[in-house]
Amino acid sequence: MPLDGLTLKVLVDELDSSLKNGRLIKIFQPEPDTLTLHLRQPGRTEILLLSANPANPRIHTVKEQPANPFNPPSFCMLLRKHLEPSRLLSVRQKGWDRIIHLTFECPNLRGTVALKTLIFEVMGRHSNIFLVDEEGVLLDALKRYRQKDIVPGGKYEAPSDQGKRRPTDITEAEFIDEVRLLPPNISCWRWLQNTFQGFSRTAAREVCQRAGFAPCVKRSELKAADWPKLYEGFAALLSELNAGGIPSWHSEPAEDFTAYALTGRTESRLYPNVNSLVAEFLGGKADRAACSQLAARLRRSLTRHYRRSKKTAKLQQQALAEFQGADELRRQGELLTANFHLLKRGVSFVELQDYLDPAGNLVRIELDPRLSPSANVQKIFKRYEKAKSGAKITRRRLAGTRRELQYLKGVLHQIEEADELAILHEIEEELKSQGYLAGKKTAKARRQEVKTGPERYLSHDNLPILVGRNNRQNDDLTFRQARPNHLWFHAQKIPGSHVLVLAEDVSQETILEAAALAAYFSQAKNSTKVPVDYTLRKHVRKPKGAKPGFVIYDNFQTVIVDPTSAKLPRKKRTG
Repeated sequence: MPLDGLTLKVLVDELDSSLKNGRLIKIFQPEPDTLTLHLRQPGRTEILLLSANPANPRIHTVKEQPANPFNPPSFCMLLRKHLEPSRLLSVRQKGWDRIIHLTFECPNLRGTVALKTLIFEVMGRHSNIFLVDEEGVLLDALKRYRQKDIVPGGKYEAPSDQGKRRPTDITEAEFIDEVRLLPPNISCWRWLQNTFQGFSRTAAREVCQRAGFAPCVKRSELKAADWPKLYEGFAALLSELNAGGIPSWHSEPAEDFTAYALTGRTESRLYPNVNSLVAEFLGGKADRAACSQLAARLRRSLTRHYRRSKKTAKLQQQALAEFQGADELRRQGELLTANFHLLKRGVSFVELQDYLDPAGNLVRIELDPRLSPSANVQKIFKRYEKAKSGAKITRRRLAGTRRELQYLKGVLHQIEEADELAILHEIEEELKSQGYLAGKKTAKARRQEVKTGPERYLSHDNLPILVGRNNRQNDDLTFRQARPNHLWFHAQKIPGSHVLVLAEDVSQETILEAAALAAYFSQAKNSTKVPVDYTLRKHVRKPKGAKPGFVIYDNFQTVIVDPTSAKLPRKKRTG
């Protein structure tokens, strides 16, 4: 559910309580539609995120600063100019609407202070963030729309409230009187949504259910004695919100969240506050959406390269097949040399007995009648040398193309398995460094680099098992973290993760657990019989010039495991 006014009411109260009087020390714009404000409080620094993403607008605190562009956008620079440093005086909601005001006290060069306000309109695809001065003059906006008059220097105009009333501005008698006058066929929840600020469809239906009616009850279905009950449900919901709400994540019938309990929902997880609920629900939704978009973009680009390489491999195989006649050319040249005395100028072919053929069959050899016997022999040997050289070059190129296909398959598998944006960003950087994506490394040119770590598991005897989730992690795991006598695992001859047991004395059960992980984190995760090779780390090598994640190994043993039924080691929690 998008943030409605009721949820924002509780959230704004929480943010005002925890952030008020905080010193604004840093402002960032990690994405084109997202801001982060670093607010210093006694003993701690809070990071407030405001996202005007059209598909997922939200406001909440975050634990870590997202990666930032190397060059701050112009709106970020403007905010720094006006708001750094300053003190957050308040976080307020305009009525019960989806408009939030963050008011800052900003010192100026004259030794006085000025009030400036960040206004966040949480309006779905029309979400936007504005900076205004204490006179209401617009200094700038995060987004400028052609169809909407957003001009710095003009007056800021809030969206219309559409004539809706604040829920707290109506008495019980007025409420009952309005219900009495409703058209018979109107649904009560629709009247609530159209009449009061902040009421979403979910909240309006919850009022009906708290009153003891069906969520879609119509005015005609209510008797006069029922009208006060509808107000009681209305008042109960407001009272719950004024007391801090009951922040809930609902999993049935569909995943949803509210700042209040929902009648009849049994599969709900309670949260200590709305801020943490919104951060996990909408923040997680944003991460999943960003992961999905980046993965799709990487997958499209890599699939294009994979198809191109497949076509190249096919052409190279065809060329190699054509070069297979090199040995026949050599044999013809040797036969011509051995029977040179029989050759004459002006003939187009000659038939000679093959001295290597036990049956003594004749071999027909095509000649150029314009050339002398000596020139014909030289021509055939030149064709042989060219074919031999071409076969050697083509064989080498085909081997390189096959290695590239193996590499691309491996990275495609990693993209499919990636569940974190940071892991996908590392894959993106790798593909840029390998020339598969345009642009320089964003870690150096545009973004701050954030390194991810491998998955960590514990075997039944508490031995740490590490699993690489991309090629950077695989290389780091195998060649930096591992010791020579640590056990190293990999699914045999298919793309998959490098798996490492950080111990030298390893039981057979731990070997099987690590092998199950290697099979599970491979392209054969859904197979029932997966061969997994394992060896000591000192027997694993990276060829010079090899692509990220590519290794060769020897002195290995192989076990067959079933990742679909094997009991995997327990995952070790980090942080």
